[in-house]
Amino acid sequence: MQKNDYFIGIVTDYTHDGLGVVKINNFPLFVEDVVVGEEVEIKVTKLKKNLGYAKLIKIIKKSPNRVEITEKTSGANLLHLSYEEQLKFKTNKVKNIFDKILGKDQVNVLQTLGMENPYNYRNKSVVPVQKENEEIKMGYYKPRTHDVINSYNCSIQYEEHNILINKIRDIIKNIQLSVYDEKNHKGALRHIMFRTNRDKTEIMIGIIAKEKFAKLKEFVNEMVSLDNRIKSIILNINDKKTNVIYGDYTEILYGEEFISDYLGNLKFNISLKSFYQVNPIQTELLYRKAIELADVKQTDNVIDAYCGIGTISLFVAGNAKKVYGIEVVEPAINNAVENARNNDIDNVKFLLGKSEEVIEDLIQNKEKIDVVIVDPPRKGCEESFLRNLSDMNIPKVVYVSCNPATLARDINIMKNLGYNVGDIQPVDMFPQTVHVECVVLLQRSKE
Repeated sequence: MQKNDYFIGIVTDYTHDGLGVVKINNFPLFVEDVVVGEEVEIKVTKLKKNLGYAKLIKIIKKSPNRVEITEKTSGANLLHLSYEEQLKFKTNKVKNIFDKILGKDQVNVLQTLGMENPYNYRNKSVVPVQKENEEIKMGYYKPRTHDVINSYNCSIQYEEHNILINKIRDIIKNIQLSVYDEKNHKGALRHIMFRTNRDKTEIMIGIIAKEKFAKLKEFVNEMVSLDNRIKSIILNINDKKTNVIYGDYTEILYGEEFISDYLGNLKFNISLKSFYQVNPIQTELLYRKAIELADVKQTDNVIDAYCGIGTISLFVAGNAKKVYGIEVVEPAINNAVENARNNDIDNVKFLLGKSEEVIEDLIQNKEKIDVVIVDPPRKGCEESFLRNLSDMNIPKVVYVSCNPATLARDINIMKNLGYNVGDIQPVDMFPQTVHVECVVLLQRSKE
């Protein structure tokens, strides 16, 4: 087998990244945009020692689980799969990871909880702006490059954002705004950010630029006239040569500093840089599942580690005696305190610091902790933190995870520390992408 060779084969499986697997004489080739069961013609593009990559040339026999797509979207690598096939892929992905790390069938993985409508669910879009041969491009980066591909109808973000992107692209061109060129670090406009609340009544637009630029006021006026739901336009200056999107300086150009959204009955004020889940429908489902697993009683003290802006803390407060939210990011803690105040919730205390240190302080102060809810970043929990939970004899830990691999690693540690593992419940927070969230209950063994 050599690069540029052509083969015909059957797609037998998916990789964890959603690529199809075609085996030629038992040698696996990974192929984009194919569906299990399809017979395909492929061309080898890259060979490694034990695997290779190939490009789809022609579908000879199409799967009934294939969906025709009109426009590709950044990160939405599963658009060509029927939603039923996507959910099956995610369940199997979680199961395969756990089988690999913990051993076959050591835990029970439930079916992934999906959405009724798995399209146009993202409430936030950060769109790079680029100028190439006088053409203004707004969309997403071509994979593994910094070249922007125009997006006209992204199928995972709110339809409002698609409409605004297409209109703002024309405004930038018509009034000839300065656009940032990252090669020579000149020009102004870098990204446009959109946030919209769940009932689509309030829209925020963020302008991220290297510097203030000519016709900024005209640009703001033009955007305000596009939709009467625009409640906030914020300028953020990022003058560094960096891939990080936001800079430190922020200025309100129009309207309010934030827009308001609801999760369940809770109101949240969301600013330009606030961390807030991008899929409110599935967020609510995930949090309700976490609270159901925690089975919190009115006499319970609960810790929400990695609490962010306090969404889970405030959700669980109605069921608990006292909730402690812990977070290392100070602006998030300030947001959380404000969110508790806006919702008249007084049995939640937000604490700034590392989870393991704050929990230790609470226990030393003779505070009885009944449940700990953890929702860490993709890298998972520090092993020292998990050992602390065990040393402190925490009876119940509910683990919410955005990365099944680090979840499986951490569960393996907790099993060895004497915790029983409940059913793993995958939740599809990001339809059309390969990502999947999970939630699981870990209970201290009675022995």
